[in-house]
Amino acid sequence: MLSAVTGMMLRPNEKNEPFGPLVVFADGRRSAVAADFRGEPEAVLAALADSAKNPTLKARLADLCWVLDRKKGRLAAAAVAAYVNIVEGVDSGSLVFRFDEAKGALKHDARDLLRRALQIGKAIGWGKSEAVAARALVVQLREMALQQAMSIPAFWFCELDLDFGVSDAEEIGKYLEALIAGLPADTDGHNVVNLWRLAARAYHIAKLDEGKCRAQTAAAEQFVLMAERQPMAMMASSFLSDAISELHGVPGQKDRRKELRHRLIEVQTGISEEMASFSHPLDLEDIAREVERAMERPKLRDKLFVFAALGQSPDPTKLVEEASRSIREHPLSSLFGASHHDREGKVVYRTQGAGLGNEADEAAIQSQIAQAENLRRQITVAAQVEVARQSIMRDHFLSSEIFAHLLGHSPFVPNDLVRTFSHGFLRFFQGDFISGLYILTPLLENSLRHLLRARGHDVTIFDDATQTQQDRTISSLFEQMRSELDAILGNAITTDIENVFLRKPGPHLRHALSHGLLHDGDPYGHDAIYGCWLIFRLCMIPLFPYRDELHLPFEEPAAPTSA
Repeated sequence: MLSAVTGMMLRPNEKNEPFGPLVVFADGRRSAVAADFRGEPEAVLAALADSAKNPTLKARLADLCWVLDRKKGRLAAAAVAAYVNIVEGVDSGSLVFRFDEAKGALKHDARDLLRRALQIGKAIGWGKSEAVAARALVVQLREMALQQAMSIPAFWFCELDLDFGVSDAEEIGKYLEALIAGLPADTDGHNVVNLWRLAARAYHIAKLDEGKCRAQTAAAEQFVLMAERQPMAMMASSFLSDAISELHGVPGQKDRRKELRHRLIEVQTGISEEMASFSHPLDLEDIAREVERAMERPKLRDKLFVFAALGQSPDPTKLVEEASRSIREHPLSSLFGASHHDREGKVVYRTQGAGLGNEADEAAIQSQIAQAENLRRQITVAAQVEVARQSIMRDHFLSSEIFAHLLGHSPFVPNDLVRTFSHGFLRFFQGDFISGLYILTPLLENSLRHLLRARGHDVTIFDDATQTQQDRTISSLFEQMRSELDAILGNAITTDIENVFLRKPGPHLRHALSHGLLHDGDPYGHDAIYGCWLIFRLCMIPLFPYRDELHLPFEEPAAPTSA
C-alpha cells in the first residue's frame, strides 16, 4: 500500500485533486489515485503519517489523509511542515531530488512542494506556524535566486510569491526589473519576456499603473528584438503579433503599434481603442450569507440538491413585460440601435433601436432582455453558485464516482454518458471551468435529443437527395421542435437554455465553443459558470422527488425517522 501511495504523481497546480495516477492505460486501467484509499485504509495511513520519520513519506501520507478528510487539520499542518523540511534538506544538501545532481533548492521540484505547502497552509490557517515557515522559505529562495541572477528560478519563486501574496508585490516588481537589467545579452528572449510579464503582473497587483505599463512596453520591445533576429518570416510575424498584443492598452504607444502593424501581412483594425469599460458595484453579502446558511447540511447529497435549487429560470412572459416596461420608462436607453463587437473589433450583431412609438421593436426587447439576463446571471453566479460550490469543495472530497452514482438515476443523462457527465461536473466543482464547460456544453444537445426520443419523437432529418438520416442539431431542435421541448422542460427552462447557449445578443456559448471563439478567460466568466450550473440543474430536477431515497458512496444513509 505504501508503494501505491508514494507512487502517485503530485500535481501541485490541481489543488483540489493534487494526486493523480502515475500511468493510465488505453483500456482504462490505471495506477492508484487518492480516492482508492477511502474508507478503512485512511485510519492506517493516518497512523503511519504520525509515526513516519522520513519527511518525504510523512508529507505524502499526511497530505493524502487531509485530502480524503478535511477535518484532519493536525495532519494537514504536519504535511506543510514536512514539505518545508524536504526543501530545507535539499537546500542544505542532506536530501537530493531524484535525477538531480546539482546542489541547492532552486529547483522546480522545490517550487512544486512549496506550492502544495502553501495551498494547504492557506486552507488551514495562514497564520499557523507551519504556514509561516513555508512563506518564509519562499521568500528566502526568491531572494537567493535574485542574488545569483538565475532568471528561471527567479521566475519560479517570484511567481509563487505573487500567487499566494507572500511578499509586497511592488518589491517583487522592482527586484525583477533589477534582475533583467543585469542579465547577459545572450539570455533566452522568452525568459526575458516571461520576467517582464511577471513584473507587469506584480505592478498590477500593487496597483501601480506606471510600472505595469513600463513592464508591458519592455516585454513588447523584447518581442520586436526577437523578431529582428529571426530569419524565418513566419516566426518573425508571430513575434511581432505578440509585441502588438503586449502593447494593447498601454497609453502613449499608438504610433508604435501602428508602426509594428505595418510589418505584418494582415493589419487589424483599431476599433478596440475606442472602447471603454465601466462597472457598477453591488453588495451581495446578504444573498451570500443566506446561501451559506442553506449549505449548512451534514450530507453531501443534500448540499448537491440545494446547489441545484439555488435559482429558477425566469418566466419568459415576465421577461418581455419587464423589458417593455423598462423601454417605456427609460426610452433614451434604447432609442438608438447598437452594434456588438468581438475582441478583434468585428461587428458580430446589430440591434435595432426601440424608436419613439408606444410599441418597442422585438429586437430592442430582446436586447433589453439580454442585458437584464446578463445581470441576473452575474448575480446568481457571484452570490449563489460560486458561494455554494466553494462551500461544497471546502467541506467534501468529490470524485467522479459520486456524480456517477447520482446521475445514473437521472433520465436527463443517457446511460452511456454517465461517466462523461460525471467527469465534467467533477471538473466544474473543482473550479476547472475550462474542462467543465467544454465537456458539458456538447452533452446538452445530446441530452435534449435523448429526452425527445424517450417521449417518442423523431429527432432525425431525412435527406431526400442522399437518402441519409442525420440527428438534428440543437439549433434545429429549437427551431422545429420547440413546442415538444416546452412540453417536457417547460417554457421557462427552454428559454433560459436558448438565452445562454443559442441566442444573440447573449453569450451564444454553444456557437462560440463549437467554433473555437472562446478565449482562455471566458470559461471563468459568469455566463459560462451559469451554463454549467444550468446543465447540472437539468440533471437533478427529475431526482428531487426521490432525494431521500438516494445515497452517495462513502456517505452514511440518513437515520430512519420514527413513526
